[in-house]
Amino acid sequence: MSKENLEKLLKNVEKSLKNANSNSEWDNFVPIVTDGFRYTAYLTETIGDPSPYNRLYHKLLSADEHNEFTLVISSPGGTLDSAFMIADAIKCSPAKVTCKLIGTVASAATIIALVCDEMETTFNLAFMIHNYSSVGISGKGHEIKAQQRFTDRELNKSFKKYYAGFLSDEEIEDVIDGKDIWMNAEEVDERWKKKKSGS
Repeated sequence: MSKENLEKLLKNVEKSLKNANSNSEWDNFVPIVTDGFRYTAYLTETIGDPSPYNRLYHKLLSADEHNEFTLVISSPGGTLDSAFMIADAIKCSPAKVTCKLIGTVASAATIIALVCDEMETTFNLAFMIHNYSSVGISGKGHEIKAQQRFTDRELNKSFKKYYAGFLSDEEIEDVIDGKDIWMNAEEVDERWKKKKSGS
C-alpha cells in the first residue's frame, strides 16, 4: 500500500472513530442503555431543568408491561420540577421500574427513588431527606408573598404524599420544620419493606 493510500485510510479510520464517539449514548446527560426489552438510565448528576429528562419521560410513558427499567441513582438532588416530572412518568408507566441507589441519594432524588416499583441499595448509600430550598423569588412584594405561601402549602402536601409510609407522620413534620434526616442502606431497606407491605 502506498504512503498516500495509507494516510487516506488512517484519516478515514480516525474520522469514523470520531463520529462513533461523538454519537455515544454516554454523551447524553441521562444515558439510557437498551438491552432488548430492558432499559438502564443513569441519573448521576445534580437534577437540573426538566428538558434533559424528556427522553427518559417519553421512554417510560411509551413502554409497555413487558419492558423493565433500572434507574441508577447517585445524585445530591436538585430541581423539584424535574423530580416530579420523572416521578409522574414512573407512576404512569406500565413498565416495571427498579431504582438502584449508589453513594449519595438526597433531596429531590429521594422522591424519584420512592415512587419506583422496586429498590436496590448498595452498602455505601447515604440517603438524605430535607425540606425544599429555593434559589430566589422575585417580583413585587405581594407577588413574592403569594408565591411563597403557594409554594410552601403545595410542596408540604407533596412531601406528605411522597414520603408517606417511608417516614412517620412525625418525621414528615420534622422535615417540613427544617430537620435533615440521614439514613444508611440498612435503614432505607427496612423502611422500604414496611412501605411496600403497608405496615
